[in-house]
Amino acid sequence: MKNWFHTYPNVSRLILSAFLLAAALIGSGFIRIPFVPVGLVLVILVTWLMLRSEGRDLSFLGFDVKVRHLLLIPAGLLLGITSYLLSFYVGTLVRGDHIKVSRMIDGTMLLKEFWRVLPTAAVQDFIIVGYCYVKLIELTNKRIATVMFGLFFISLHEVWGGNIVNDLFYASTLFMGYLMFSTAYLRSGSIWLVIGLHWGNNFANSYLFTFTHTATSWLYISGQQQHNLTTVWQAIGLFIALNIGAVSVIIAAKLLWRPQN
Repeated sequence: MKNWFHTYPNVSRLILSAFLLAAALIGSGFIRIPFVPVGLVLVILVTWLMLRSEGRDLSFLGFDVKVRHLLLIPAGLLLGITSYLLSFYVGTLVRGDHIKVSRMIDGTMLLKEFWRVLPTAAVQDFIIVGYCYVKLIELTNKRIATVMFGLFFISLHEVWGGNIVNDLFYASTLFMGYLMFSTAYLRSGSIWLVIGLHWGNNFANSYLFTFTHTATSWLYISGQQQHNLTTVWQAIGLFIALNIGAVSVIIAAKLLWRPQN
């Protein structure tokens, strides 16, 4: 085993890190500490240990307290919220629905949910664009690694089981979302931007801009909510709507940041 580890170091580290991350996620289900996101702490710890074994630290992923990296958090939040709002608005036009502005929002609940979304998003980000992603790039190349982890990102969500057309649309949206995250990481050189993006996108998707009125909705849909695609053009329009936000962020990331090694 030791000789195999030295002969195939990248493969060995990729397999070991995947095993440790899975163990950390499973183990976090049995550990409860008030106000502590145990899963996130364990995932970061595993990532740090794997990097330390190579003489690196978390700054290798841009996960540090440098001002230029910390500023990527609010930048990512803004991009993530705006990108979903764009898709939400265009999708509403395609379906023929109407957007309404909520007259009253539960600010306390909104703030609580805002922070609750963060740990889940960050855990996924350390898995999909963290140490394993970097090792797979070293083993193959950026394109292959991105496609493989994009498919893995889809598998993390409950996609299949309903209407096959809707399922394929949802899967394509998830894959474009992953391209958004991976591009943000590769261009900025910091996982902080990805965390901000994922955080903002999930928060907007679940609580700010919703299909039904909730206590935290800022905008919500009022209308027929035509989810069944009746024409090819409507299908094309909805496909564009679902992915226009992610594509806009990918373009913005390529314009704002140079590629990072």
